[in-house]
Amino acid sequence: MTKELKINHLFEIKTGSAETEINFSISSLQFLLTPEELPFVRDSIRIQNFPGDSRIGSRHLIETLSRRESIPPENIFLSVGSSMANFVIWSALLERGDEVLVEFPAYEPMYRVPRYLGARVRFLKRDPSDFSLSIEAIERMLSEKTRMIILTDSHNPSGNQISLEVLQYLQQLANQRKISIFIDEVYSKYYRDRSLFFDFPEFIVTSSLTKFYGLGSMRVGWAFAPVEVVEKARNFLDFVSPELPFTTMFLAHLLMGDPIFEVLERRIRERIRTNRELVVQFLNQTDFLTCYLPKNGILFFPGMKKKVDMKGFYSILGEKYRMAVTRGACFQMPRHFRIAAVWDRETMQEGLTRLESALAEASRASPAELADGGS
Repeated sequence: MTKELKINHLFEIKTGSAETEINFSISSLQFLLTPEELPFVRDSIRIQNFPGDSRIGSRHLIETLSRRESIPPENIFLSVGSSMANFVIWSALLERGDEVLVEFPAYEPMYRVPRYLGARVRFLKRDPSDFSLSIEAIERMLSEKTRMIILTDSHNPSGNQISLEVLQYLQQLANQRKISIFIDEVYSKYYRDRSLFFDFPEFIVTSSLTKFYGLGSMRVGWAFAPVEVVEKARNFLDFVSPELPFTTMFLAHLLMGDPIFEVLERRIRERIRTNRELVVQFLNQTDFLTCYLPKNGILFFPGMKKKVDMKGFYSILGEKYRMAVTRGACFQMPRHFRIAAVWDRETMQEGLTRLESALAEASRASPAELADGGS
């Protein structure tokens, strides 16, 4: 049987209606610097890499990341976004038949890619009430065959964070049972000043400039990992690309090393505070949704309180209100959907108003419509 080589959530974003006006499915923040504020001049842009950079990507970006994150340079693997870092590391470490525990609900690539690579994926269920992860849940799923545990922090889609108690338990598993602990922390910058790897150097963590900084088009990502994992990842990278795109990495080095980067972070955090207040207020007032409210971040994963025609809801939302959210089916929970609070205040307010109207209309669907589209 031929494998379906498609990530549904990404496919839907890239092929969505051109008439969509408000897209709460996009979870990358807008880039909040103006062209005039960027620290780039023609003479500062390096087109070709420096000698010795072809294997590592950019020594300048590695040094800048090392300085900003207090991570030794030898523990840094650069990549074309965090998604490539994930793919390369899984490919380098996993062998066909290896058992991998993946959190549930999960962002689609977290289980589809290891499964494509031949791993045996078993789901590690988070608590459905608040999507927290417990030691007991991990213990129930562990076996002698477990080779890797794959998680996100903060959790995509719910926004919950892994507790210190669970992190310390995972550290024990890494040290005592040599299980690879893999955590995609691309959303962690919304609430954490430094990487998990700083306190847990046994882990493998990945991140990028995409979600928090709004620089997805630069495709600059990285992994912080033990030295032997970084070496394996660099070796495998030659199967994918003989060189990384040096120019964007050098631009990232220039931007991250400039004082304007601190201005950008302040603007981002102010937007997050504003948008969280708007979304939390909306979720506390609406009669149609129930939602765990994460302490930080921009992700929310509400579920339907009432029997609602989900197919009709998405149709009304897209066709009448020209708006999109991420379908819960992309996270194996079809009666939920994910919204990301990344837009300016006016867009967020208008989007929440349209969302409430679409929910109201979908809730009035007839029994026949419910039976037809309520999965």
